[in-house]
Amino acid sequence: MKKILITTIITLVATAGFCQKNLIAVGWEINSPSNTNYLNKTSFAGGKIEYRYFREKNVSIGIALNWSTYEQYFHTQTFQKADGSGAITGDFVAQAYQLPITATAHYYFKGKKLFKPYAGIALGGQYMEQTLYYNVYVSDNDNWGFVARPELGAIIKLGEYNQWGFLVAANYSYATNKTDLVDKNSFTNFGLTVGVVF
Repeated sequence: MKKILITTIITLVATAGFCQKNLIAVGWEINSPSNTNYLNKTSFAGGKIEYRYFREKNVSIGIALNWSTYEQYFHTQTFQKADGSGAITGDFVAQAYQLPITATAHYYFKGKKLFKPYAGIALGGQYMEQTLYYNVYVSDNDNWGFVARPELGAIIKLGEYNQWGFLVAANYSYATNKTDLVDKNSFTNFGLTVGVVF
């Protein structure tokens, strides 16, 4: 996974040098799960790498790679298997790893040259690993699902001729990743991104 990430970064940076219509964003992501009763703790362990190509002055298309890791401890409770064939009682640790890979489209509203607000959508696939650790046992579930991520944000530059700036954005993510561990057919979360663009 690290090799794929490093190769992606190098490719995006090298590509951006050939055209002024290119934009690369690298950011830190904070995510909060919104539809699970076993994971509800905000994750500060996330990130984003994104490439955008401006087809027009106010429209861009591109690709994005995001990731986030969740971990939460739970006191003793009983979990019933989804098919009703058994139950487990004990304390446990829940972990989830989220990796959406998406195609993106953004529209940039009229604004000042140093402040460019935008709205966008990201559509693609999401790989997800979900694991429960209890006593000496482990239950895990990993799969791919469809993901949709609408986003509102802004690009902020410190000078008119600066080639780099800051990015702030908020998004909502809906993914069809299923898990039999806690009988869920989707995974949703709210996210906040703070990063740099160049």
